[in-house]
Amino acid sequence: MEGNPACLIYGAEVPKLSPNALGSLYMVIGSLGYVINDGFVRRVSDDGPGIYQVLFIRSLGLAALFLIVGSIRGERPRRSHVSRPLLLRVAAEMISTALFFAAIVRMEFANAQATLQVTPFAVTLAAAVVLRERVSRRQYAAILLGFVGVLIVARPATDGFSGWSLAVLASAGFLVAREFATHNVDEQTPALSIAFLTAVGIAVLMGLLSIIDGWAPFTARSVLFLAVAVCSLSIGYIFTIQTVRVGDLSVSAPFRYTVLVGAVVVGYVMFSEVPDVLTIIGSSVIIATGLWAVRLERRST
Repeated sequence: MEGNPACLIYGAEVPKLSPNALGSLYMVIGSLGYVINDGFVRRVSDDGPGIYQVLFIRSLGLAALFLIVGSIRGERPRRSHVSRPLLLRVAAEMISTALFFAAIVRMEFANAQATLQVTPFAVTLAAAVVLRERVSRRQYAAILLGFVGVLIVARPATDGFSGWSLAVLASAGFLVAREFATHNVDEQTPALSIAFLTAVGIAVLMGLLSIIDGWAPFTARSVLFLAVAVCSLSIGYIFTIQTVRVGDLSVSAPFRYTVLVGAVVVGYVMFSEVPDVLTIIGSSVIIATGLWAVRLERRST
């Protein structure tokens, strides 16, 4: 039960699935947890507090939540859990978070999320090169088409291009590093310990950045939204950590594209943002390519 995050939530085993199917399911749940968190964090920042102030408070709340749950489950963080891969994971997550949220408060929500979807393509490519996972020519073609979809959304060299898209792409690069660092963390290290140490690391960096960014008071609504963000992100952390521990990265990575549907919904409901034609086309290319990549993998097994 230790390796199954569903047990953390429901206290019972889920039906037995293959490692690749389980990893894909975890990716869907974790990705939606992240995008919902992103929406509420930006909404709080729109109410006045600086983005790094919001992230600092959120990370403290998240760390406290993980510590409490870990204590209840007997999985409190220990010094023996700390390793070089884990420290690399924390560092990559810290930098990626700072870059992405600097951009997301200055771009349309769905565009920022869509641009970030370069991550699964890069992970799949890196998994083939670094981990020697088998990737066919058609899968390489899917990777290329996925990058094309991201370029359509980012639209470089046009009037619709936002320079902050580069910050999102840089954030994606650090997310790739995070995935591979997580893959190398000892499997005996509890997911809650990884999540707790990551939250603490982000809190430290965001606290330092918030000193420069400045502070503003929270409203009662902002506190409520921040609590929802903490809960959503805790789900994102736990499930995405488990994703890279089961199955092949090249299989589960395409399921991150479900975040695009959630991003469009969140952008429309929370920020009244209606995606333009290029965003819809690019996102559709990304989703279609991801589904094609999954179909190719199934044929090869």
